[in-house]
Formats: sequence, structure tokens, C-alpha cells
Amino acid sequence: MKLAVGFLEHEFDIRQAASEAFPPEITSSHIRTSVGRYEDEISAASERSVCCCCGRWVTAGDVYEISEQNDFILPPQGRLDRCGHHRDSWEFCTPCHTAVSRGSIPKFSALNLVNVTMCQDYPSALEDLTAIEECLIAKCHPVGTILKLRPGRRAAPLNYNALRGHMIVIPQDPGPLLQILPSPELRLDNLIKVFWLGKRAPADADLKPFLQVRKDRVLAALQYLVQHNHLYRDLTINHAMIDDWSADFIPPEIRDNIICLGSSDHHEREGYTVSLQTGNYENDLHAAQDALVDGDDHEALISGSIYTDVNGERQDPNLRMINTLREVLACDRCGTDESVPTPEDVIDEPGHRRRMIPTISYAMRGQSALMNNWGDPHYFTAAFPTLFPSGIGGHQDERTVPVSLTAFAEWSLNHHSRRQAAIVHCCEVEV
Repeated sequence: MKLAVGFLEHEFDIRQAASEAFPPEITSSHIRTSVGRYEDEISAASERSVCCCCGRWVTAGDVYEISEQNDFILPPQGRLDRCGHHRDSWEFCTPCHTAVSRGSIPKFSALNLVNVTMCQDYPSALEDLTAIEECLIAKCHPVGTILKLRPGRRAAPLNYNALRGHMIVIPQDPGPLLQILPSPELRLDNLIKVFWLGKRAPADADLKPFLQVRKDRVLAALQYLVQHNHLYRDLTINHAMIDDWSADFIPPEIRDNIICLGSSDHHEREGYTVSLQTGNYENDLHAAQDALVDGDDHEALISGSIYTDVNGERQDPNLRMINTLREVLACDRCGTDESVPTPEDVIDEPGHRRRMIPTISYAMRGQSALMNNWGDPHYFTAAFPTLFPSGIGGHQDERTVPVSLTAFAEWSLNHHSRRQAAIVHCCEVEV
């Protein structure tokens, strides 16, 4: 007992002495040393490297350097990105290094049909195309583009004079992928909306960096895709249409439909669709749904990308549009079930139907349903030929290691080239 009490008294004396000496004297030397260590830690944490296998950015401290002569990386060496090669070594992230060490296929590697486009092999014919040119060479168009432009025309990255976004396009007459490009039936003004913010009218020099069509670039891109992309093998290049083009021009349907906004856009915002809790609405159309939602019997329309007007100026949303959207979705789920009311019929009371003019209609042939881009394994890759130059690497390709859509989107956002981040706008939308 005495020994235990002695230990406690000794510990108390030590703590009392430490309390009396606190806080210690902090000298200028201590401050300089601490600041220096902080800067070193921040600098080390900010250093990032590229994984040669999956192409993602990783912190330098998590990189494994493997000699190019090492036997266990010889099989995948032909499918590695040279952005992750330095001197005589390849740099791997932890998951890819673990998989390669075990002789397995890394989940996001080219061997698993994910990181299929290496920077050293990216075709020059598909580089630096404008949004218009990308539309002209795509076989389908699941998304449209919104461009907001400001005066500037300066090349410095700090002079940001354009904002690019996406809108969802629901095809009204679903059909096969386009087999003739450029397509004479393509309406560019339906796929690309341009807003100009400035007191003066836009000049050609303001629009060309974003909206120009270069005849030789479009032809070169299509010729490359026909030769190297299996989805374009049966494509017919519309030489007659291309021959009629000028060498460099802005499509008149785009120029004639530019919307000039003289007022400031400071009130606009961007972000994900908000949760539809009570009183928490993304816009007036969302708020109007409260008049239709009855407990759990009705499903809220939560995909704002479909029906949100670009400028957010719709102040009196039409409830019939909500009804029509709900019934179109219900018909799509139920297929050809005749018990489901058509968009033209609304049930007032049991057994009674009344005619109603729909706000949105779809031109269908027979009993065909809306095109399901998720179910078509070629629709996704054919829509983005600049991201999938060879036509492989899409979300439904058969892979040895399964990759979910969420994991695919996360990989896209972390890819060092930043090209793949564009497809996440499609991945995140659910109708």
C-alpha cells in the first residue's frame, strides 16, 4: 500500500511541476522551425503522381516505383500510360500494384477495359475539337450542351470567358445510331444553346474558339474513326455535304439562335438536384408537385435536368406538364400494359376518363418505348467518340473484374487527363 501511495505522490509532483512550467517559452527559433516543418508537410502532401496503370492522380507518398525490367509487370507493360513512367521505372498506385504483384488484372486498367486510351496513343485527329465539331462526328446525342460566353478572346487561363454545362435530350423518335455523318437531319440549335453576356453583339472572333467548324478537322476525325473505331466501320462519310462547306465557319443555325443577355447573371447557381423535403425546392416546378403528391402513392420527379428551364424564369409552371411526365414514365415502366392511362387520358374518378391535351408528346412508332441508352452497349461509346476513340471502354463492356457505374464515375473524375470527367454528367442523371 505504501509503495502504491508513493508512486501516486511521485506522479502528482511531476504533473504539478509540468503545470507550473506551462506554457513553455516560445522563441523565434521555435516558430521558424514549426513553420518550416508545416511547409514541408504541405509540400509533400501536394505532390501527386500519375498511376501508369489506371491513370488516376495519387499522392506521391502512395506511389510504388517498379523497374521496367521487373518480370511481373512485363505482361501489362504494353497497356501502360507513359505519363506514369519516369527514367527506368513505372509508377503504380497501391490497388494496381497489389493486383499486378498477385498476377491479377487491376480493376481500372486497360486490361479490364477501363483506362483504354493512353495519352501517348491519343489520336491527334480527335484533339481540340469544338463542341460543334464533336456533335458532327457523334453517332448519337444523349446530352446537349449549354455555352455561356462573355467578351474576352484572351488565351490566358485566368481570363475565363466561357461556362459550359449539359442538358438532357430525350429523343422523340428513337432509332438506330446514325450511319451517315455529318447527318443532314442534325439540328445543331436543338443540341447546343448559346448565351452571350455582354453589352455589344458577339463578333466572330468571340465565337470561333467555341463554335467554329473546321472542314478539314471534321473530315480527318471521321476518317480516323472509320479506320480505328469498330462502331464506325459501316459509317458513310457525307462527302457531298462536307464539300459544300467553307473551310472555316460558324453554323448559321447556331449564330441565328444565340440568346443575348444584357443583365448580370450573379443570381444564377449551379449544383446537384436538391432533396425534395418540405419547403426545400429546386425551382417553382418542384414546388408545384406538392399539389400532386399524395403520401407514398406518387413518385416525385427528382431529375431536375429534364425540365428545368435554362434561365430559371418559369414562374407559373403548368401542372399538366407534371402529369404528362409522370404518365410517360409510368408507361415506360409498364411497357404495353393497356391498363395504364395514356398521356392524353387522365382519370377523374373510378371508371371515368376525360381527354386532356398533353404538354409534352412523343412521336412513337407502334408500341416502341423511349430509347434506353443504358441497355444499349454501343450507345454510350458512340455518343462520345473523343473519349472512346476505339469504341471500347463503355459502362457495359464485359470485364473480368466488375466495375459499377459509381466506381466508373469516380475513376473518370480522378483521371489525370480530365477528358473522361465529361461523361459524369451523363452517368449522374437518372430519369
